[in-house]
Amino acid sequence: MKLPLTIHRFPSLASTNQTLWELLAQGAKAGTIVISEAQTAGRGQWGRYWESGRGGLYLSVAVFPDWEATHSGELTIATAWGIATVLQNYGIPIQLKAPNDLFLVGKKLGGILTETRIQGGKIITAVIGVGINWSNPVPDVGISLNNYWSTQGINPQIQSLSQLEAVVLEGIFFGYGQLQGKGVSSFLKDYQNLLQ
Repeated sequence: MKLPLTIHRFPSLASTNQTLWELLAQGAKAGTIVISEAQTAGRGQWGRYWESGRGGLYLSVAVFPDWEATHSGELTIATAWGIATVLQNYGIPIQLKAPNDLFLVGKKLGGILTETRIQGGKIITAVIGVGINWSNPVPDVGISLNNYWSTQGINPQIQSLSQLEAVVLEGIFFGYGQLQGKGVSSFLKDYQNLLQ
């Protein structure tokens, strides 16, 4: 699927999702993207907050699905599947932990947070937030892509944070387009096969 994209870049934000909601309130359109080099209050599942240091990928994308509200969970599944599928095409053996975490060799590589606004029983706006560890410091339970490649002795196919950004956006729109065009049943089995 093709949306006109508008990208807003920041050196640091509390949360890319929060900033994107603020831009939407000011009239931003579908396809608006917020990217920050760091987050001081990134949001996760269950209302958790965490600090996201420089060197990671932190971005949020706005879409206007106009789907039944009961389908909101499918958007997270589609995004996780889309990102994982595209990263695997670059030789990264991603697995998923339902519903929204990206894992690599048993450690957390990143996560997805989808937030929606509902009106008349339909999702009218959704913000898809993604954080992926590139070269930023991570806890023992986490892993960064640079650390993975160096410890495995792998020559990476993704050479920079900006290339990772493009790959992840490709994955988001791939998953979203598949969900919009063919429904969750078209990739649910593939999603389930990626679960660790």
